Amino acid sequence: MVRIVLSLCVLLVSALAVALGPQPPEVRPDDVETFKPGQIGILNGTQFMQWIESQQQKGVKNVALKEGSYHVIPCGDTAHIFLEKLDSMTIWMDSVNLTMTKVGLPAFSIYGCNQLQTYGPTVWWDTPGFSQATITNVESTGGQDYNVQFHLDDGYDSSFLLNSSTGELHGQYTNPKTGRLEAGPGWSTVSGATKPVTGDPNSYTVQISNSYFTPQVGYKLLARVSFIFCNKINDSNNTIVNDYTLLNCAGFGWISSGNRKSTFNSVSVKPAPFPPPNGTELPARSSSADGIHSSGDYIGPTFDSCYFAALDDDCIAVHGSLSPITGPGSAANSFKIPKGNAAVGDTLRFYSNTTFEPLGTAIVISTSHSSISVDHLPVPPSELATTFWSNQNRVGSGFAVLNTHTTGNRGRGAIIKASNGIISGNLFEGVSYGAINIGPEFSYWKEADYAHNVTIMNNTVRDCNYLSKAAAAVVIHGDGVNPTNGNSNITIGGLVIDGVSASNLYIGASEGVELGDVTFLNAFKENYTLWETWPGAVATFENVSFSAVRGERRVVGGAGKKEVDLLKVLGKVEGVSDGGKGLVTLA
Repeated sequence: MVRIVLSLCVLLVSALAVALGPQPPEVRPDDVETFKPGQIGILNGTQFMQWIESQQQKGVKNVALKEGSYHVIPCGDTAHIFLEKLDSMTIWMDSVNLTMTKVGLPAFSIYGCNQLQTYGPTVWWDTPGFSQATITNVESTGGQDYNVQFHLDDGYDSSFLLNSSTGELHGQYTNPKTGRLEAGPGWSTVSGATKPVTGDPNSYTVQISNSYFTPQVGYKLLARVSFIFCNKINDSNNTIVNDYTLLNCAGFGWISSGNRKSTFNSVSVKPAPFPPPNGTELPARSSSADGIHSSGDYIGPTFDSCYFAALDDDCIAVHGSLSPITGPGSAANSFKIPKGNAAVGDTLRFYSNTTFEPLGTAIVISTSHSSISVDHLPVPPSELATTFWSNQNRVGSGFAVLNTHTTGNRGRGAIIKASNGIISGNLFEGVSYGAINIGPEFSYWKEADYAHNVTIMNNTVRDCNYLSKAAAAVVIHGDGVNPTNGNSNITIGGLVIDGVSASNLYIGASEGVELGDVTFLNAFKENYTLWETWPGAVATFENVSFSAVRGERRVVGGAGKKEVDLLKVLGKVEGVSDGGKGLVTLA
């Protein structure tokens, strides 16, 4: 009976994945109204935007950009192409290549649109969003210290790699054969004072101390620029982006905020298959930050059949914000805020600003620019100044991560701090930290919240968490006091974790967990990690209660390191017999 129930669950999840998936590819209509740029190879973003708006005024719902390759002249300081307040329109940009001309300015900015759908294009910047150099000589000076000489690759700017005021190096190095980032600690960086090499203005030497990996001749040395958004979707409803390919992105691939469902179908973020102008070396990375980042969406995005390769941070992130309170407001049941977004009817959750212990929820009844009134205060007014709050309506709940492939990125694969979602049918490989990461990051990023009603089914995780910074390759966690009632109603099954040489699975700070089949292959086969892995087991369960445990958790072939436990049970574990000692077995 148990097997039948689990099989039905898997079938339902599979059906949901198909239902949410992209429809069969459509073809650009032959009779579609088409914009034809006046100059060969040049697209004026302002003219294109004005033409689309004029078509909308005529009642036209299907428009296109003439097939071809263009350099894009920006729409002022907003974006290269700005799409604003379009309603029920489809824009065809398939078979179109767009080269953006201003680094730091978004390619597309979509604002206040309803039912907007796009097809294509392929987008890149001639100037990549990172500096890149090749290590040409390595000299060991004892221990983990080295003198390293490197040469800037032609066509790449040195401005990200060398601090203009101090001349110091700040970067990462990558093994070009494996695509792995091999540096550390912290944000996988190497740093030190550089000296120019006499007679070669593009070569430098640097002293690197306490390197966890041995730098090698031929390794790529990289430095990124951060907090630039290459594409933006804001305050829009049901935006669908189809078949969009992004190359050489200086910052975040996409940012989605304040939206009610953005859907990304077959969206790719990957390195350009060609060098920059005047260069001969292919780019070793793609986006220099996150792939697609959802922050404060009312309804979370759907990611289906997407592809993320060689990113410098997380592939997919979905979250809300943890905001401070400065004290009680002038009205009853109100509090003062320096920042944050809330509307009447929203549910707020309150936390201690020291332990992040959940303190209760309240409903918003009125707002102003500096205060919020709720139906009741979960804490005494005198304690408000030591309290944080998050808006449960703006954490991106209702998300879906489906049939997506990530490979060779630094950071996490899918980092989710939202509810009512599904993660199914994905392949995460070569992710340097955790592949699937569920739970808040209050203390560092001030990102909310705990996850509820999330299904994680039929995913494969391969060669992830090799930098060992995450608690595990698949991790469900809390923050601060790590309460058992943090996350809730999490369903896991059909999970394969292969070739992870640090902790494989961690489930903590959760209640109502339904745990199905998990297969661990080639666990801890490699003999190195950058950090002392915590908690140092194939699987760890801490402060968790189970609503059901079905199937098997099998470690095939054992752990490669003799000192590594198959299982650790920490804190309070409920809903299983023998205190959870039989949750994981040796196959």
